[in-house]
Amino acid sequence: MEKVEKEISKQIVEKRVRDWKKRVADLYSTIKLWLKDSEYTLMLGPKLPMFEGLMSQFHIPATEVDTADVYKNKNFMLAIKPRGLWVVGANGRIDILTTKGNYTLVDFAEQFKTPHWTLFNGDKNNGVEFNKQSFLQLLR
Repeated sequence: MEKVEKEISKQIVEKRVRDWKKRVADLYSTIKLWLKDSEYTLMLGPKLPMFEGLMSQFHIPATEVDTADVYKNKNFMLAIKPRGLWVVGANGRIDILTTKGNYTLVDFAEQFKTPHWTLFNGDKNNGVEFNKQSFLQLLR
């Protein structure tokens, strides 16, 4: 495991917030590619406010992070809601809410590295790699 920043500063917190928003946007772009030429569509949803503890501590203003919804034709299938950047043992958490149940997507990558998204279905011990196959399974 690589060295994690030991010194927390306003600049590091701001950089992590920017990185989080970029990783979320990149995730949506990837999902759009997975859904290309299918009956499913990803549409950006209402933004969620983001104002976590370290942002407050360093007087960083609140910001917003995009959410997304997936539709089959015009029928709602699932919502993707980023829930937090600072998560113990991880590099961010996103909730996926479906009509059949709720899932958690966790990034286990080191800070500022390529995301390593893992999907959990409520059992925190049995995550699976988040990829096109595991995502499309959520839609079935």
